[in-house]
Amino acid sequence: MEYIVLWVVVSAAALVLDIVTTSFFFSGFTVGGIAAIISQMIGASFLVQFIVFAFVSAAAIALEYLWVRKRLKGTIPKTLRMEEEYIGRKITVEDDIIDRGKLKIDGIYWTVENAGEAVNKGDTVEIIGIKGNKLIIKK
Repeated sequence: MEYIVLWVVVSAAALVLDIVTTSFFFSGFTVGGIAAIISQMIGASFLVQFIVFAFVSAAAIALEYLWVRKRLKGTIPKTLRMEEEYIGRKITVEDDIIDRGKLKIDGIYWTVENAGEAVNKGDTVEIIGIKGNKLIIKK
């Protein structure tokens, strides 16, 4: 029985899905369908065609994944958490802080740990790091 129509439909459907979703995931199935069409043309049984389709599709998807991951690795900027965005920022202190205290940043009170000399009310400090849920400050 001729299964070439089945493989053409599978390949075309995968190609259309790939164009519609713009994810490049389904193009692996298109490649697998083309390989199955070639195996049909050389007279392979349906079982062999299906195995060729499955293995070639899996290999194509794996290669696509590796290629896309390599291409996108350096292009997607890391999204910083809110507290990570505070690092390097200079803040004026509302209360004296010797070792630990509280600091209001953008309307949110944070527990801070002083890594430098004692800080007096009105002094400017720099946020130099994060330790758990505490911000580390230094005068």
